[in-house]
Amino acid sequence: MTTTEAEYRRRINRVIDYVENNLDQPLPLEQLADVALFSKFHFHRVFFAMVRETPGQFVQRLRIEKAARLLLANRARAVTEVAHDCGFADSAAFARAFRAAFGASATAYRSGARPAGSAPSSNPGTTDRNHGKEATTDQRYCDRISDSDRRIAMAMPTMQPIPAEAVTVTDQPELTLAYVRHTGPYFGDEQLFQRLFGELYRWAGPRDLVVRGVTQEIVIYHDDPETVAPEKLRVSCCIPVPAQTETAGQVGLMTLAAGRYAQARFRLDATQFGGAWNWVFGEWLPQSGYQPDDGLCYERYQDHEPTEELDGTAGRTFVVDICVPVKPL
Repeated sequence: MTTTEAEYRRRINRVIDYVENNLDQPLPLEQLADVALFSKFHFHRVFFAMVRETPGQFVQRLRIEKAARLLLANRARAVTEVAHDCGFADSAAFARAFRAAFGASATAYRSGARPAGSAPSSNPGTTDRNHGKEATTDQRYCDRISDSDRRIAMAMPTMQPIPAEAVTVTDQPELTLAYVRHTGPYFGDEQLFQRLFGELYRWAGPRDLVVRGVTQEIVIYHDDPETVAPEKLRVSCCIPVPAQTETAGQVGLMTLAAGRYAQARFRLDATQFGGAWNWVFGEWLPQSGYQPDDGLCYERYQDHEPTEELDGTAGRTFVVDICVPVKPL
């Protein structure tokens, strides 16, 4: 284990210890990121890549496991009291989470009326999608499920780490980007990305802002998919343009800050992006001597097919650079 990898592991272990000692307290993601000394923008990716659970899943699982122990240790204790001591302010939320984990109510579990060999599922935080009430911010965090469950229309997404062909670390100048933005679910929806880039190119083409075979496509993810509800996720499809470019309508202008970026090159199909991101955050970063810096991660695509119709797609195989702002550990 390298010195960098050991430091990453030490920070994640510190979070795990903190969670175990504070299960009765609110544990917002920002607080756990502070404990880990990682940027709040990237902590969830590092944690998931190294622990194979999101922070929300991990917290929820430990709370449910603790509740199960307390229920059996003191059978006279009220279930609502056990729920409160395990960090559940809402007894109904506790009841749903416990049943999802053990296949029985807390009362039935305590009495022994539960499936033989029952144990908490690996994902007790799965949201009850038939429940009609709007979740609170804390509930959304604790109930958030993994990326793979929200990659709409993606058959068998691969979350196992996929190594990059190459990784470089470069100092990048500030970029001015023209973009078309979408708010809502987007995982695996290739037609959505085709439409967004198509709209962008229809604006950029007549203005001579596209150079075939040279123009880069940049996809920026603005929100943490583990803590933001799918309908509120924002993604921007962009191309670089000269500074002070005039935009209109749904085409906007933004800048990507100058800084040091790790750029990992992959060749992927539509099911493999999760595995690529997990490799960057779970395997490359912990051995690199770097940690994620505050700032936006993005995917960069090259227009490698100058004879194809420029519609924002490149078939079922993508050559992509996953770009992450970094700083020394």
